[in-house]
Amino acid sequence: MRPRLISVVLPVYNEGENIAECLRRLDRALKGVEHEILVCYDFDEDTTLPAIRAMSDLSPAVKLTRNTIGRGAPNAIRTGFRAATGDVVVTTMADLSDPPEVIPQMAAAIRAGNAVVSGSRYMPGGSQTGGPLIKRTMSCVAGRLLHDLAGLGTRDATTNFRAYAAEYLAHTEIESKRGFEIALELTVKAQQMGLSVSEVPSSWTDRSAGQSNFKLWKWLPNYLHWFWVAMRQPLACTGLALLLATAGLVQAPDSGQRSLIALLFLVTLSVLLVARRLRNRNTWLDLLHPLCWLAPVLMSGPSLLLLLAAVPSGALLLATRPRQQS
Repeated sequence: MRPRLISVVLPVYNEGENIAECLRRLDRALKGVEHEILVCYDFDEDTTLPAIRAMSDLSPAVKLTRNTIGRGAPNAIRTGFRAATGDVVVTTMADLSDPPEVIPQMAAAIRAGNAVVSGSRYMPGGSQTGGPLIKRTMSCVAGRLLHDLAGLGTRDATTNFRAYAAEYLAHTEIESKRGFEIALELTVKAQQMGLSVSEVPSSWTDRSAGQSNFKLWKWLPNYLHWFWVAMRQPLACTGLALLLATAGLVQAPDSGQRSLIALLFLVTLSVLLVARRLRNRNTWLDLLHPLCWLAPVLMSGPSLLLLLAAVPSGALLLATRPRQQS
């Protein structure tokens, strides 16, 4: 049983200009809360280290943690995960872009049963200031699609301002090896495992000092991989419904039949939405919903088979409800 403690994982790369203020803000935000701050660095020449050693007010909660897995952001974060001793693990950046005051609220949400909690810029109460327009736009659009279509429990899927249940991290293999897509990977995997994903409102402000190490075009394929993992099942379900409805409309003999098919298509989409709400996602099992509602009318026309469609659909809706992280 892990102690009730927040482990803050802080990956750094030449953050000498920002680190002192970052650590002071974390210390103020977590005052009175049991915590540790793991500063994860790749090499001894990192400008972050002398800046930390020069601090006269350095908190005893700060622990320098050398990344021995391999250089790069995801490996520094993985090093922090391995070194963390608390029941809640929070990742944040040292560039002063994330508000540390939100961390206790994120930790409370984890302890309430969530496996992953995002500090969200795109939910009501969240905000974003500055940053490249294309990066902001892509992040916002991806987050909304994953939330609205795939049922992901956060509208901010790409931020690394995340809280995780330590128990979840201990039993999850991390595949990311190149970029900051590690947060998206862990969030998608939690959803795929049926665990609860949530969010709290957060603000993001572009760095005022130092140089960003975020490489959008280099890391984009890795983000797209996990985007596809989350989207493929709901897209397959919706695509099958659309295919069956289109085929039915093409072969329908009269307007009454076309109206019935259009109505059943809307019913199918509604059932898929209910399934997504119940489970936080659609699964391959939900491919049966379009077959239940649309296939009978396409094969035999309006018949008593339509009355039976609600029976298997209702049974499927009761399956695979999301579970909370214990």
